[in-house]
Parts: sequence; structure tokens; C-alpha cells
Amino acid sequence: MFAYSAGRRQASLYKKYKSLIPKTRIIVFDAERNDRALLGLALKSLRPDVEVLEATNALEVVHHVSAGPITALVAEPGASFLELSAIVDDLRRRDPQCQFWLFTAEDELPSPRDCIGRGVDGRAEKTSAGYLSLPGRLFERVRAGAELLERLQAEAGAVMSSVFPLAACIVGRHGNLVAVNREFEELLQRPRYDLLDQPLDLLVNDSDRQEDIRRRLHGERGKWELAAPLRTGPGRQQTVAVTARPVGDAAGLVGLWAVSLLDVTKLLGGGDAGQATPRDGELDRLLFAVSHDLQAPLNSLHSNARWLVEHLQAADEETSSAAQEVAALTARMQQMLDGILELSTLRSGAREPELVELDEVLADAIANLKSDIDEAGATIERQALPHLVVNRQQMLQVFQNLLANALKFHSARVPRIRVSAQENADSLRLLVEDNGIGIDPKDVTRIFGMFQRLHGEREYPGLGIGLALCQQIVRGHGGELFVESTPGRGSCFIIEFRGPGLRSVTARSPRNGAQQR
Repeated sequence: MFAYSAGRRQASLYKKYKSLIPKTRIIVFDAERNDRALLGLALKSLRPDVEVLEATNALEVVHHVSAGPITALVAEPGASFLELSAIVDDLRRRDPQCQFWLFTAEDELPSPRDCIGRGVDGRAEKTSAGYLSLPGRLFERVRAGAELLERLQAEAGAVMSSVFPLAACIVGRHGNLVAVNREFEELLQRPRYDLLDQPLDLLVNDSDRQEDIRRRLHGERGKWELAAPLRTGPGRQQTVAVTARPVGDAAGLVGLWAVSLLDVTKLLGGGDAGQATPRDGELDRLLFAVSHDLQAPLNSLHSNARWLVEHLQAADEETSSAAQEVAALTARMQQMLDGILELSTLRSGAREPELVELDEVLADAIANLKSDIDEAGATIERQALPHLVVNRQQMLQVFQNLLANALKFHSARVPRIRVSAQENADSLRLLVEDNGIGIDPKDVTRIFGMFQRLHGEREYPGLGIGLALCQQIVRGHGGELFVESTPGRGSCFIIEFRGPGLRSVTARSPRNGAQQR
């Protein structure tokens, strides 16, 4: 008796709250009644519990949407494509899992270009094979979407901060795209249904970068960044900065990545190191932003360094000396940031060049790198350099970057660096030579591209920005920067001024004898 009463109570509760239980409700939009019925049968043959809602116009779709949650809209859209897309866009504000699929007699209508940014998750051609395959593909995508949403809830805030508002995607445990935003579609110029399930690495048009992406996705979990050429249509060249971070690790769910892409093509001058400097001030704005963001932590560091100098007067000599060196280095770092900021005004002539003794500039660069030089046991050989009419801070940046590169890319031999000048009636050359690992001849122009790196980050850390900045500075003074190198024997970076560039920087001055450190 008790079991019978409990059973009746459960049945009563089910009947009372039946409308609150989530259903799999799929709208089938098609002007042809037989086609709607046939697709409905195909869906129910795989999932008998699915509720198929038929619609022939946008108003009927809105009516179904207002009656409860919608799992998917499968449509032969005809002229209603834009209306349906807008309805789905509004629906996804309440239910981001809702799927939007096209089931068309003509596979190219609407065209892939028209589908970009319209949220189309999948597509199938209205053929016998399409009727058989679409239900399985759709329900698998619904399942994957539900799993994805569940896995993302633990770190929803972190994910949004990672992917918004850039072109962004979620990459699954096997390295395939499982979700993309509209900006991602626009950047790739491909609709969503053509991107989902594609391997992330195959979107890149460089075999080395593809291998690097695969290694990182299946390697140690942690944030990573790289730059790579994007696989695009004929006549288009795009380079993107890729930023990826693991998703769900805090909840013990591993395998997903939030990936954002930033188009840096303009910053690279179209990816051709031989082209003119980037247009529209993009590089200038980038330099300004980077320098501005570094100002606050540097000011804090400098203030703390000065406090240490003032309060450690009674400390031992080694501690006091270290505090003074930190204060001096922060002051030099401030000068370096000022130099980077000045780079953005170089072409506008906001600051006139001045007569500069390059020997003093080189000495400052060596002082800035003292710790690195001592650690490497490097020897720097210096010959007398001329006085030039240049921007002092920017030339300091050039010397410091070239010396730092020579120290970083050293071989098993003790690093030896030689800085000298060659001058005749037609040209002036400043040379920075080293005995490091050298550069492959095919890469001697590539290394001057922004964010271009020849080695892995673990092997040689860095962003690949230093030589690009050096080249912009030298070109801003009317000169050219290039390299001559032999792999395994070393490199010689050459700053050369000719013609008008030579006349603009040359200043007669007495020369000092050669000196060696």
C-alpha cells in the first residue's frame, strides 16, 4: 500500500513539474512539408525522445522559441537566412548551447562568405546521404557543446578575460577547434561550420610553427605565446600573435585551451623585411603602449631602489653597492623606455638629432649589460667610433640590442665581440662582430621582422622584437641595418649610411686611438 501511494505521488509530481524538465527541442525550418517530415523522422530515429517543431516562417520560429528552450534550429533558410540568424543570435543570449545548422538543396546558398559572423555551427546538403548523416553529426555537436559548457563553468571569468574581445576559440584535448567567436570567423574569413573540428595547427601556414603548436598543446600546461603566418586565401598574407592558456585545470579538468589571435600583419610591414616601415603609425602606437605599461612597475622599482640606498648606508659594503647598482640600473631602464617612446616621434621630427659621441653611447650600453658580460666571461674589443648627428637614446638602444644578441647567441667558445667603424668617401659603416652560433643565410632577412624568432623560447628566451626596433631606428636616421654571417663561426651586424643618409649624420671630429676592454 505504501509503495502504491509513493508511486502515485511520484507520478503526480512528474505530471506537475513535467513542463520544467529540459527537453531536446529542435526546430526544423523548411518551406517543403515532406522535407520537414522526412528530417523529423531522421532525427527521431536516432533520438526518439526529441521534440521536433516544424516552421515555415520566422514568426513560427519565434513562437517555438517563446514556448521553451531550443536545442537546435535546422533550416533550409531561403530568403529568411538573415532573420533566422538574428533570432539565433538573440536566443544564444539565453542559451549559448543552441545550435544553428543549414540543411540546403544547394550547398553553396547561402555562400560560405555570407555565413561568416552569422553563427552557423554546421551544414549538410539535402541529399539521401545528408538525411542519414545530419542527425548523428548534430547530436554529437550538441553533446560536445554541453560538455564544453560544463567544463568551462569553473573558470568562466578567466576564459572571458582571455578571449574577449579578440578573435578567439576553444581548443579541445585533441587540438581541434570546439568553439569560435565571430571575430575568429572574420579574421580567418571562414564560416564557423568550416572551422569547427579543424586542428588549430593547420590554420598556420608554416610547418615549423605547426609542429610547435602541436607540441605546446600536448605538452606542459601553461600559458604560451607565439607568432605565425596564417593560412589564408590567394593574394593575402597575414601574421598573427597567438596567445593560449589552459582551461579547467583548477577544477581538475584538463585538455581544453582558450586561444586568442591578434593580427599583427601591419606591424610587420606585410611580413617582408625589405618593405618600407609599417604604415599608419601602428608600430609607433605599439611602442608607446609597451613603454607606457612598463612605466608604473619601473617607477615602483626605482622608488624602492632609492629607499634602499638611503636606508642601507650602515650596511656592509657589498649590500650597499648592490643597492646603488639597482638604483643606477632602474635609472638607465627609464632612459631606455624614453628612447622607445621617442622612436614613435622619429619620423615626425618631434625631436631633432644632436651631435653625439658614439664612444660614450657604446660605453653606456656596455655598462647596462655589465652583469650579462661578466656572467658570459665575454671580451669586448672597441675601436674608435665617430661623432654623428643622431638621437642619442635611440642609438643606445641599437648598440645595447646588438651587444645583447651577441651575448645571448654565443657558442661553446668564450664570447668575443668587436665594435668598429669603417669610413670612406661614399659610406660609413658601424660593425658589431661576434664569434657566436651564426645565422643560416636563408634567415638573414627574416630576423629583422617583428616577433620573428629562429630558436625555441626555452633554448633562447625573448620576444623577437629587438632587431626589428634596431632596424626601424637605423632607417629613421637614413641608414640600413643588415647582417653577414656564417653558421658556427659568428655574425657581423652592419649599420651603413650612404648618400643622403651619410650626409645627414656625418660630423667632422677628432678621432681617438683604438682601445680594448
